[in-house]
Amino acid sequence: MIRMPEDDMNLKDKILSIARLEEVVGRYLPLQRGGFAKIILGLCPFHDDRHPSLHVNVKEQYYKCFACGEGGDLFKFVEKMEGCSFQEALKKLADWYGLSDEGDYRPVKYPPVAKKKQSVPGELVSPFHIKNLLRNHRMMLDWLEEYIPEEELLRETYKGFEVGIGPSSLPRDYSNFCNRLIFPIRNERGDPVAFAGRYRGETKGTDIHKYVNSSDSPVYHKSEILYGLYQAGEAIRQHGFVYVTEGYKDVLAMHATGFRNTVALCGTALTEQHASLLWRYTHCVLMMLDGDRAGQVNGFKAACFLSGKGFSVGQILLEPGHDPDSLLAMLGAIEYVGYIKKATRFSRLEIYEANLLRQLRQLLAELRLALTVTERTELLARMLPLHKRLAKVTLLLAHSPVLRADWLLD
Repeated sequence: MIRMPEDDMNLKDKILSIARLEEVVGRYLPLQRGGFAKIILGLCPFHDDRHPSLHVNVKEQYYKCFACGEGGDLFKFVEKMEGCSFQEALKKLADWYGLSDEGDYRPVKYPPVAKKKQSVPGELVSPFHIKNLLRNHRMMLDWLEEYIPEEELLRETYKGFEVGIGPSSLPRDYSNFCNRLIFPIRNERGDPVAFAGRYRGETKGTDIHKYVNSSDSPVYHKSEILYGLYQAGEAIRQHGFVYVTEGYKDVLAMHATGFRNTVALCGTALTEQHASLLWRYTHCVLMMLDGDRAGQVNGFKAACFLSGKGFSVGQILLEPGHDPDSLLAMLGAIEYVGYIKKATRFSRLEIYEANLLRQLRQLLAELRLALTVTERTELLARMLPLHKRLAKVTLLLAHSPVLRADWLLD
């Protein structure tokens, strides 16, 4: 690793403490306010730009051109404009802000535009490429217009998850999200890695897709992401289990009503990678997919899959034709909370029953191999309390008003 000299590091920190990117860029080219509070626009000096495509983020202090792809911080901008090294850029910036004795430095207007280097396949997954993708996604967050749900209960949660409306005009890479309700998708560390856009009108009888999603990329694969895990991680560990739902709005409905240990599958089947993610937080999962037959069958399959991976798994069966979001709208907050709590108790009782049965089966297997009276007596003594608890749990389940999913086994 190349280490920066200590003096340069100190000088860099000094510059960052007083310099602003918009001031630096403004020395080279005119800037104008865009339609977003955090963004300033200008004609990109790194290609033949006729419409302002250089975006300067004044909050996070980076620039990005969505036409030619150039981007970076204030040091990178000076390096590109002057065709100089990082150390030379430091010196020039220090001159501007009175941090050296060299006097005022006056930059040239536009340097010759360097030809864009052709990328090779190996560079597509380079750290630079990944950093660039994440920076683009952060810029997309800045473009989103405010969305306020009609239901007051949901407003704080939607704001916390940064749900917004895609404006009518977006760069080419994000044009599919124009005029849609946008759900930012973050990875486990909180980086914005993708977006889902929900059509805000009626789609029946049209060829319009209800949802459009970001394509797979080096930072995003549906099979490796659980929507809401970044926001739900602490609550999952606290409660000791997780609700797994189907959709983005389902997670938001659950979080808004206090069930913050909830994630969603982002429209795909549960995978090995999902199981590995969940295992780091809990070994107990409650599947709560949509209330139609397809959702319940998929939930049953996912439960079987997770059980084979060592999880304790339960399944919450929602009212037919409903999901958590629509159920909340139908029942209202108070009834909804009571409904989910009752279904959760039933599901966790089923998990407890399954665990008791598993322990009894294990003891029965050991009993068959026991040779001495002492060994057999000890095993029977261990089985009796388990059997009593099992009888109580099974009786509670038999009298529960929550229906079992016997039809799934037809």
